[in-house]
Amino acid sequence: MDPFETLLDIERNCKAYAVNIPRKIVTKRDWFGIGFRSSNFNFVCPIKEVIEILRGSANSEVPGAYPWFRGVSNLRGHLLPVTDLEGFITGVVHPENGLSRILVVSFENALYGFVVSQLLGIERFFGKELKSAEKIPEIKQYLPFVQGTFEQDRKPWVILSFRSLIKTPEFYHVVKGEWQADV
Repeated sequence: MDPFETLLDIERNCKAYAVNIPRKIVTKRDWFGIGFRSSNFNFVCPIKEVIEILRGSANSEVPGAYPWFRGVSNLRGHLLPVTDLEGFITGVVHPENGLSRILVVSFENALYGFVVSQLLGIERFFGKELKSAEKIPEIKQYLPFVQGTFEQDRKPWVILSFRSLIKTPEFYHVVKGEWQADV
């Protein structure tokens, strides 16, 4: 038998007995986000809000700043103000540990860093229904920045929007009291 005919015969047999490989199906109702812990609760933010995840903390502290404002870092030539998420929202600053991460968010041509207690990874919610978060008392201080919740494995995942948090005027008041430059 001709070697080319042998190859054609092998191809015909493979096609005849091949099992269809399941395709990766993504529906419009699937939702992807970055999962993290804050205030001992599972949060998730839209995946498109986070552009980078960093270890470590801010390099330069800001004198007179609130404890929740961790300072400023240089991220490849860009100024990165770093905020403790839990500290800003609840007033209780989270001590950094080996699990803490900084989620870097880009909004209106600026970068912002948010320290979270623990990174949980990319979460996918398969066609889950978006529910209201108002019935979860543990997160009442987060509600102005919450878009709803998903339930997975009988646990709620609260959707937090960093962009809505960045838009609040309080977010930009990082220094205690009034500051005046010497003239």
